[in-house]
Amino acid sequence: MKQQGFLKGSAILLGSVVITKAIGLGYKIPLTHLLGGSGMAYYSGAFAVFSPLLAATVSGISASVARQTAEGCAFRRYAHLRKLRRTAMLMYTALGLLAALLLTALSLPLAKAFLPDPHAMWTLCALAPSLVFCAMLSVQRGYYEGLRNMLPTAGSEIVETVLKAILGLVGAYAVFRYAEADFAATHGCFGQFCRTPEDAAALTLPYAAAAAILGSTLSTGAAVLCLGISYRLCGDGITKDMLLSDPLTDSTGEIIRKLFSHSLPIAGAAVITTLSALIDLLTIPRGLRAAIAAGMSGPPEIADTALPDFIYGSYTGLALMVCGLVPTLTAMFGKSSLPALTEASAKGRSKGLSKSIRELILVSLYIAVPCGGVIAVLPRETLEFLFSGRANEISAAAPALSVLGIGCCFMSLSLPCLSALQTLRRRVLPIVIISAGCLIKLVLNLILIPMPALGITGAAIAAAASQGVICLAAAGSLLKHTGTVLPKHQLLKPVLAGLISASSARLSYDLIERLIPAELPVRLLYPVAAAIGSAAAVLGLWLSDAQMPRLLKRSRQGE
Repeated sequence: MKQQGFLKGSAILLGSVVITKAIGLGYKIPLTHLLGGSGMAYYSGAFAVFSPLLAATVSGISASVARQTAEGCAFRRYAHLRKLRRTAMLMYTALGLLAALLLTALSLPLAKAFLPDPHAMWTLCALAPSLVFCAMLSVQRGYYEGLRNMLPTAGSEIVETVLKAILGLVGAYAVFRYAEADFAATHGCFGQFCRTPEDAAALTLPYAAAAAILGSTLSTGAAVLCLGISYRLCGDGITKDMLLSDPLTDSTGEIIRKLFSHSLPIAGAAVITTLSALIDLLTIPRGLRAAIAAGMSGPPEIADTALPDFIYGSYTGLALMVCGLVPTLTAMFGKSSLPALTEASAKGRSKGLSKSIRELILVSLYIAVPCGGVIAVLPRETLEFLFSGRANEISAAAPALSVLGIGCCFMSLSLPCLSALQTLRRRVLPIVIISAGCLIKLVLNLILIPMPALGITGAAIAAAASQGVICLAAAGSLLKHTGTVLPKHQLLKPVLAGLISASSARLSYDLIERLIPAELPVRLLYPVAAAIGSAAAVLGLWLSDAQMPRLLKRSRQGE
């Protein structure tokens, strides 16, 4: 059975993430243009309410199935692997169905309690079926990942993202067109009288957000179908002879016990992680109202009563979305390293375990620090490159994104480290670490956001501080638990790359803007500056690796 190593598996997943994130940006940018800051408050708020239930139901599935599969594969228990897949699929599909029914039943009270408008209950109803689809998808992906075959995960993610973009945009646009026609014909919209087209558009926002979310749900179902067809046609690489070589399997009860014993701590940590978004939903609008009352101002086009939801939607829909791109890339390394870590741990290979940990940390840092540095020094330019035309939303989100650029560096390392700790059976520790980070975030949100001088930037500071604590605790615990030694000079290189990349990007952007007489658009200047920053970082690392030892040797010879 052909398997992929850590770097090859990471490359496959990284390639799929680059593709899916590019498509995702192509989806989120026009969606933000359609919904605006206020509409994104419905969209982001629905996911903030939905995420804890999704985490409790689904989050531990993929890692749990992958771990059990990797262990069975390491000891060549192929018949057991097939039974594991069937049992996990039945068990987690039933769990997802129960969670979907619960969310549908509670959609109205949840919308009234947490979302800007009771009509936003339809966003939660549109999300409910995805709990079933996500559970099935996680079992399938986890099974293939445990077999060290990352291609099915990568392919299904691309299919899911493409359909999400198409169906989500078409759905939201169709709802707006329907609302415009309804207003033109009856001066009403969704059964309510509207005085102006602007009133009708505002009333349409929760329904358009629900349509976009329904597209996301349907795309997840399509990914499940694609993986199911792929399994039927291509199989999993286990032959009949391999099945006959070891026909022994664990009992169904034992399989369920092992799956739950591994998935429940991961789900607990994931639930606490999602509380970060829920904390923002509960504290940001309230804190902004206090800041506005104390003298904070916003765009003159936005009324003070609508300003908190507008800023919250701009922050979550623009700043947090951009900040989340980098951690998504590095999280793939944690997923790809899981089988290798499991096998090394199960067979007691301490050297192989330490090597995998070093690769995981260093590769994550080499990606995270330069990317986060560019975002931190070019926040407005990043948003204008992606969301040109939404001047009010960019003005609201840009100061916060500058701080979040630093926070995303911490988060990009903490996610794979937490994943590795869970894989190595340190199940309670990630929960403790994430809980401490969420507590810090809650306290700082309550203190900083009501300050008129900070406002939404206070939420970004709180997020960066909490992620910094989580990162240091997770990475330190992982190194200590595995006995891995990481030389300081290896840690300094990614930091050097980040400083070079950020300073070069900022400097080149300003120089090009000043020296060229013609006014160049941001969408041309920004990628040029980012490319210069990346090239400068690579050159700086090459000089430090290849040239400095030679210079030191020559200087010693001269002495």
